[in-house]
Amino acid sequence: MVIPLDFRRHFISLMKTFLHDSPIFSHFISRQPGYSPYVFSIGFNKIIAIDVDEGKMNIQPPIYMTISSGFYEVITEIINAAIKMRDKPVILGLKIQRVEMLPMKRTRAPEAEFRICGHAVFRGTEEYLDGSDVQLLEESINQHMINKFLFFHDLPLTMQEEYSLSPVRVLDNSNYRKGVCHHYGGPLTTLQGRMHLQADPKSMQFLYDFGIGVRSGQGFGLLEVVRQI
Repeated sequence: MVIPLDFRRHFISLMKTFLHDSPIFSHFISRQPGYSPYVFSIGFNKIIAIDVDEGKMNIQPPIYMTISSGFYEVITEIINAAIKMRDKPVILGLKIQRVEMLPMKRTRAPEAEFRICGHAVFRGTEEYLDGSDVQLLEESINQHMINKFLFFHDLPLTMQEEYSLSPVRVLDNSNYRKGVCHHYGGPLTTLQGRMHLQADPKSMQFLYDFGIGVRSGQGFGLLEVVRQI
């Protein structure tokens, strides 16, 4: 199956479809939408070939879409909409075959190792970060975590956790690397790999629920817990 390298924009549209009847749909038509109250990632059964010049990739289905949110209402709306759309064409000639609710995970330790699912994007003051300066990376993580937290408090939604934020540290034994992702017609600097973080467990829970970095509503920043220390 051949799909565009810029495939995330199609799944962004699918998220809008899932939430069309939700009270937060106005988020998508606002000129300044702020932060998305969810994060998602796209995974492939197998990538057969990538043609950068043509802007296409050949993949072997199925395609997996993993979605996370710290808001009950958002997850409920998405699941109900996805179930209604099951076995019907949605995007890229695909159909939703299965909808599965994954077990809820809790971060209870002050240190944890996370795997970035796909790519994560971190914005500095002037450009996107490549991870070479850990201090700038930490500043970006913490600034956008706080901004996102404050933005969410103005939404008519109920958080499933009582989050308490504290500064997040990126520890030396992290194993991430610079990535480049084709997004909205051009290259985007990202990070891939694993991040070993230290913070209050509820801060890390917030990152796990809503994603790390920016553009979480565009398919970046979903975290998977590898181990808690």
